[in-house]
Amino acid sequence: MRIIKTLFCVFAADILSLFIGFTLASSSEFIIRLISAVCTSLILVVILSGLAVNTANQDLKSERINNKKLNLFLPVSMGVSSSLPALASWTVLRFSLGKYDFYRWHKIINGYFLQIYNFIEPDASSSALSVDEVNLMLIPVFVPMIVFFTAYFLVYSGIIKIKK
Repeated sequence: MRIIKTLFCVFAADILSLFIGFTLASSSEFIIRLISAVCTSLILVVILSGLAVNTANQDLKSERINNKKLNLFLPVSMGVSSSLPALASWTVLRFSLGKYDFYRWHKIINGYFLQIYNFIEPDASSSALSVDEVNLMLIPVFVPMIVFFTAYFLVYSGIIKIKK
């Protein structure tokens, strides 16, 4: 259930980011595109951080009630699953390079990085991509996982105390 909740949050971040990204994408001004890139990326960060904080607080409460340590597989699986859609999309993009036109779908699947991908290669066609550009696009794939792990373990370890 936690993995489904995580994937739903990533999907929600994607939809909201696409709305913001498409709204601001019509401008060719660099500063507007930069603001769009920051805003859409922050949408993902805020939504996943909120999920991670709530999950960490629930886990801490459950530990106090049950007097039993948490199995770390649960939050790790949530963090990993937050990057699965982006990783699957990047893998399809990498293996379809030169064969299929998947780049525009890759941008939509990862709407929170739409403008970042536009900075790397503004053309929506896969034929415009080089192998180096596709390899550079692997870096944002791990951002959702890093965001989730950072927020979760900062709260779970007690370094940051955020209560509902």
